Amino acid sequence: MTERAALCAGWIPVCPTEQLATDGRAAVDLPSGERCLVFNVEGALYAVSATCSHRALSIEGGPVQGTNIVCPWHKARFDMATGKGTRPAREPLKTFAVAVIDGTVCVREKEGE
Repeated sequence: MTERAALCAGWIPVCPTEQLATDGRAAVDLPSGERCLVFNVEGALYAVSATCSHRALSIEGGPVQGTNIVCPWHKARFDMATGKGTRPAREPLKTFAVAVIDGTVCVREKEGE
């Protein structure tokens, strides 16, 4: 699929795959205005909203522990695969589909979300 075809299919380019090294992260502002964080955890790619569901604060600088991102403000942990969190967060983080298209890491909203 060409990059143009990917964009038409709703995929948003984030960065070249080589820029997102193992255990690295990248951020992208989506056309909706939402900020999305993309992670490479031991070769698996995950994408979540950059805004904590607890108090709508940024989790962009939060530490990663395995496949969890930890909110630096209130220490809620969110599973990057499912978005499910621990207290004090009651709502999950929004997650995004991630794909590598023509050497570029891309994200898009999941169907039904």
